Amino acid sequence: MYTIDTSSFFHFFQTLWSLATGAMRLDPAAFTAMDTSGTGLLAATILFLAGVSEALGQSVVLLANRVKPGRFVLSLLLNGILFIVSAFIWGATIWGIATLVYHTHEPFTGVMKSVALSYAPLLFSFLTLLPYMGTFINRLLSVWSFLAVLVALEATMSLNIWQALVCAIFGFVFLLVLKYTLGRPFIALEHWIRRATAGVSSTVEVKDLVEKITEQIVENPKGGKS
Repeated sequence: MYTIDTSSFFHFFQTLWSLATGAMRLDPAAFTAMDTSGTGLLAATILFLAGVSEALGQSVVLLANRVKPGRFVLSLLLNGILFIVSAFIWGATIWGIATLVYHTHEPFTGVMKSVALSYAPLLFSFLTLLPYMGTFINRLLSVWSFLAVLVALEATMSLNIWQALVCAIFGFVFLLVLKYTLGRPFIALEHWIRRATAGVSSTVEVKDLVEKITEQIVENPKGGKS
């Protein structure tokens, strides 16, 4: 059983962690509890923290280029907000497909909260900063989160696994189509914001930066001129 208690700051994050770990275990009861919690703040917080964690996973790029603390924090905040927007669109698409095709009657807010909870594995996205293992970890977390979405849809919308798979895949495809058509101005804005806050090009390879930093430390450990 999951107890939803948001009466205090401590209880809020205790509840958040309990639901997040339940989602990571792919426990249907966690998604049901989130669906009936009556508050969207828990869902928004998970999405925001997942976005921040993803940005931390890319933070080696920022740190290697000596980004100012203010810009670094702003980059984390913006990534968290972008995560929320992206998840909202995906959740809305899933809800629309399930309602039109499978005639479900689940309220949109319930579906949105369940989809948000499925992002719980991405709370560990900061681990992608590990050299050479980052790509593997990123793919693993993405698959884990996608499986959580399927469990969420089965638990809260009474869909079978194939129906949940259709909704999730088509929802994701629609999100990509929207992103690369109508969303092009927003992509350009996003890239501009990232460059402005990070002060670096988005094409910089993290691995190359790590190797460069390592070489500098080994060859010149005291920071003096060679």
